[in-house]
Order: sequence, then C-alpha cells, then structure tokens
Amino acid sequence: MSTAKRLFLLQFGAERVPKALSLAGGPPELYWEPLTGALVETSAGWVLLDTGMSRAAHEDAEATAAYELAGRDAPNLDHEWRLAPRPPDAAGWNWILDGDPVATALAEHGLAPEDLHLAAVSHLHIDHSGGIPTLARAGVPVAIQRRELAFARSGAVGVAEGFFEPDWTEPGTVWRELDGDAELAPGVHAVATPGHTPGHMSFRVDLEDSGSWLFTADATDLAQNFLDHVPCGSWAGGTDEDAAAASSSLDRLVSLAAGGVRLVPGHDQVIANTARHPRGGHR
Repeated sequence: MSTAKRLFLLQFGAERVPKALSLAGGPPELYWEPLTGALVETSAGWVLLDTGMSRAAHEDAEATAAYELAGRDAPNLDHEWRLAPRPPDAAGWNWILDGDPVATALAEHGLAPEDLHLAAVSHLHIDHSGGIPTLARAGVPVAIQRRELAFARSGAVGVAEGFFEPDWTEPGTVWRELDGDAELAPGVHAVATPGHTPGHMSFRVDLEDSGSWLFTADATDLAQNFLDHVPCGSWAGGTDEDAAAASSSLDRLVSLAAGGVRLVPGHDQVIANTARHPRGGHR
C-alpha cells in the first residue's frame, strides 16, 4: 500500500449552527463548529483536502441571513463558547482566517496556492468550497464528484441552501471529476459518502507511522454521529433516497473504521483540537 509523507490538519474558521444540522433528530442548540481541512505531502506533491469559506461568502449579506434564519430561534443564543479557538465575535454566525483564508492557512506551512499539486472538495457547501476560486486562479486542479458538480449546476439550490455560486463558477477552474471512490495521489483516497449532498465524499489518508486517517467531512460532523450511530441532520437533495444514502454512508464509515482507522469528523472542535498535528506534521 502506498503511503503519503506528512499530514497537517487545518482550521479555516468556524460557524455557529444548530446541532440538529449535524445530527438527525438533534436539538436546536447552537454550536460553534470548526471549518476544517487537511494538507498532505505526497510523492506527487502537496494535496489540499477541503478549503473552508471564502471572504466573499463570509461578507455576503444573503449568506449571513441564511445562517441567522437557521439559528435565530435557538434557546442558547447567549451561550459562552469555552473551547479554543474562541470566536472573535461571540454573537456572530461565522469567522474565518485573515485575508484569503485558504492562502493564509497554506502560508502557515510555507506554501502558496500555486505550490499545490491537487485540491479536493468534499462537497460544494459554502463552508467547504470557499478556496476554489483562489486555487483555480493558481492553476490548481480541483477534484470533485461528478454528481456534486452537476447538482450545484442544476439550479436546484442556492445560498439559502448553503451553496455559494461564485465558489464553483470561477472561470478557468480545472475540475477533476470523479465517479465514486478514487486514488487522488499516493496515500490519498476519495471515499464516496453521498447523502448530505448527492455527491458528498470523504477522504482517507494513509501514513507510514500513524496509519490511516478518515476525514468524514459532513457525512458525520461530530463524534456523536459515530458514538450514537446517528446520520447527519440534513441532506441537500431533500428526498427519502438522500436520507437513506446518508444512513448508508454512516454505516460505510463505521465499517471502514473497524480496523483502527483514525476518525476525524468534519466539524467537531474537540476532535480537531485533539488531532492537531505535531511540529512537522503527522507521519
């Protein structure tokens, strides 16, 4: 089995959303959920997995209104968030890194967007797709499931549903369209986990020393999805088939983790803090 060289965990910011979006049948209380990604060094070059939220989306009035609509009736609007990193504005709906968040995150590791070999986006929700325009302008190809790109382009969803069109309509974007599971680079694999969106995918990174890591993105936002075996709380397609797919994807991830794979849910601050890379990255 080929392995990657190093793994760095990234946090591009955080968003304040109801827990019910993360857990089917979950409560309406608000949680700050991190916007996470991974940077992997492989023998083919650097690979970025997920890209956070763009500054344009962060500052977009319609996007902010969508966050507010989802959370304005939560019973804990004034709840104090005790975990690090603390949001700069505790009453806000999201925060992101300074400048261009994806470029800022890469710069922390001495890289620029044009240094990447490939990027991959788990799905096209606003909190995962934000770096695509920056990567496109740098000439970095972006891997995406074919079904996901077609769904976003269908016109069936917009900002109200969490899809920010400027992210995935950047002229010159070089898409690497996938159909199910695929090897992205040596030691880095796409794992099809549809349901939350029709073309959602997770990522497996295989390292020589620390073994395999499974980044589940929004197929499972929280450790509680695994602990209580509860699928994600929203599915963009809105059909019974999408709900069933989300449940099947949870089953698949649990099965893949049975061999001791390290699970990293997409939006769990405790797990993100615990799994944070050491100096020089995970190996």
